[in-house]
Amino acid sequence: MRGVQFDEYHTAEDWDLILNSKKIDPPTPKHITVSVDGRDGDLDLSDVLTGEVKYENREISFTFLLCEGSQVWREERITEIINYIHGKKLMITEPDDPDHYFIGRCSVSDIHNDKAYASFSVSANCEPYRYFNGEINRIINPTATPVDIVLTNTGRKTLTPTIIVSESVNLTINNVSVALSAGTYKLTELLLRTGNTIVTVKGSGTVTFNYREAVL
Repeated sequence: MRGVQFDEYHTAEDWDLILNSKKIDPPTPKHITVSVDGRDGDLDLSDVLTGEVKYENREISFTFLLCEGSQVWREERITEIINYIHGKKLMITEPDDPDHYFIGRCSVSDIHNDKAYASFSVSANCEPYRYFNGEINRIINPTATPVDIVLTNTGRKTLTPTIIVSESVNLTINNVSVALSAGTYKLTELLLRTGNTIVTVKGSGTVTFNYREAVL
């Protein structure tokens, strides 16, 4: 049966719920405009600070039916679900996009339970992006000779990868050189926008670039 995954729980497999409807709209862009006297139209400053448009949180919602069991049993099942979902921030995977998940704060509402069936709604205030289930791990074995590597981001969200260094390396990003000893880092100099980013690497040991892509 089609269902929604909330962290480790599946609404159909674990709770016998029927997914009756869903509503998932794209996130709203954060438009920033300024009206200037003596000028036609407005100045669009939406991407001035970061070079790209940012987005508001998005609201997603689902309605479920519960037709199994007695009215008392259904009441107990809904109470169980409320205790697990209501008010919590969870990973949410909807059935038509199993390769991605949302992260959102959930709320249960519109509860109805009579002798025939029960129904309720779950809404979630989510981050703008759908995150890929898998992470990308790019492992490099640097040498004393500098080598250019290409880090590819096929998503829409600009990423800051986690860098794990086993010995010592030198990274050059947009003509900025950064020396790193063994450890784990996130560098403000390294932003992976949509497309390819070139990083020059030299050193010893291994260096791992770890990141998770996200789409709208």
